[in-house]
Amino acid sequence: MTDLGRDLAHRFDLEGVPYTARYSRLFVRRGAVGLTVYEAAYERPLADSVVVSGLRILDDAGREVPIVRASPAGIEFDGGVRLVVDGGEVLIGGLPESWSIPLAERRPEALEGERGATESIQASRSLRNATIRTSPDHDLLAPHDEQLAEWLDRCPAVDPAHRDLTRFCWWVLGVNTLRLDAPDGLNRAVMPSKIGYVGLWQWDAYFIAIGLRHGDPDLALEQLRIAVAHQGADGQLPDVVHEQGVLASSDDLPPADLENLRAMASPSLAHSRVPLTKPPLTALAVSKLAEVMGEGVVDEFLPAMLRAQEWWYTHSTRGGRPVYLHPYSSGLDDSPIFDDDAIVASPDLASYLVLSDRLLADWLADRGRDDEAAACRARAAATVDSLVTSWDEARGFFPAIGEDGNPISAETIGSLMPLLADGLPVHLVDGVLAAIDDPARFATPHALPTVAASDPDYSTERMWRGPVWVNTNWLVAAGLRRQAAVDPSRADRLLDAADRLERDTLALVDAHGPNEYFNPVSGEKPPRATTVFGWSAALAVDLAVSRSRSRSR
Repeated sequence: MTDLGRDLAHRFDLEGVPYTARYSRLFVRRGAVGLTVYEAAYERPLADSVVVSGLRILDDAGREVPIVRASPAGIEFDGGVRLVVDGGEVLIGGLPESWSIPLAERRPEALEGERGATESIQASRSLRNATIRTSPDHDLLAPHDEQLAEWLDRCPAVDPAHRDLTRFCWWVLGVNTLRLDAPDGLNRAVMPSKIGYVGLWQWDAYFIAIGLRHGDPDLALEQLRIAVAHQGADGQLPDVVHEQGVLASSDDLPPADLENLRAMASPSLAHSRVPLTKPPLTALAVSKLAEVMGEGVVDEFLPAMLRAQEWWYTHSTRGGRPVYLHPYSSGLDDSPIFDDDAIVASPDLASYLVLSDRLLADWLADRGRDDEAAACRARAAATVDSLVTSWDEARGFFPAIGEDGNPISAETIGSLMPLLADGLPVHLVDGVLAAIDDPARFATPHALPTVAASDPDYSTERMWRGPVWVNTNWLVAAGLRRQAAVDPSRADRLLDAADRLERDTLALVDAHGPNEYFNPVSGEKPPRATTVFGWSAALAVDLAVSRSRSRSR
């Protein structure tokens, strides 16, 4: 059995990195006074999520007991006292009977204790769905410790240079796991973050599964099963599965979000039902999971993947091109490609569909379904042809296309995603590489910005308008490696670019933590980005494992 991760204490500040535990909705941060305990919930602002504030420990002389450290093991105070969360409980072990936990207003009905240790506890407000239990002994912490040790023992082995980061990111994936209590039994969902993202977002689930597969493939598989469990009759996969249901269209939005969507949508959608989904990356995730679990994973998801692929080409097209019907469905909500129109044919969408059709074609051919395989290949080839004709020769990038059929001027990370599409002419691959290597475009001090640095819409801190995201870096690196595989004559240059991007991405996460996104100049977390983010942690694990294995071969 491993230790309890105390060696990771240097990564905890109880502000950007709160303390929490697996399956618990509670998380703990420093407050203006003492500690603040929050409860994570879907679509609930942080300010409305406080369970209790001002939590302190006083010794028998009334002096505040200082915190020694925070780590996966919990929050440890001087004198051997340790606080952990377990489910809906705050557990405090090793608390001498003469010490106290003063808060503002006494609420004994919300508290439980042993040997009279809670007699002096007072609560400032209702402990919504939570209790505090204390004991002079540490025995009540044993279930938390056993669960933590079991999870950390699953952390995949990596090179020493990546071990500390990988263990921390693996802890993040563990503590971001909550139960959705779904009636179908599919309920272990790994959240993007307990701070603001309580639910299973479709494309988050795919990236998270890619990292989880290295240490807990069954949990990785469960993410994919949840993502496809609520597929619509027409093949559409929902944007989000959450504790109250699903988000699959504008009909499922809270009133405030619905008004926001109407404000953003094009006139034709402003007062009609808008399907909401996420980019079609199911096949990519299944292909990665099949590497460790076998072809049975493909057989399980093949019907759902074929129906979802058909939905994009049948129900989400304009002018013969697959389109995002709203920014929400792209995942790149704030991208400038949506500034003037919500309905956009984006090069990233086309690239994901080509990649999916190539994978589907191979799987269908392996199963003797040759006609269906041929149809997938033909559809992929046609989509590649459409990408090729969209290339802007003067500016050297793949633009998004608006609903009116005209190119959109903004140059974004989506213009690099055609690297995922087999069949591009060599000169267009070279054009994408030139953009990646250009300091005025994507070679910022911390690559890759989500909008080219030379673009008028570039911002270093606004979501999807310049900051670096781990998932888009991972996808571009995967595209570089895919192009190297289909063009061995140029493999060295492509693999060198992929290696550089992966190395720099790991270094960025190591230096600043698995944040939601990063400033492309300083590398720091922008103010509105959340921390301990699921896919950033998962893909850092994947990169650390894959790079460690490649060096050992």
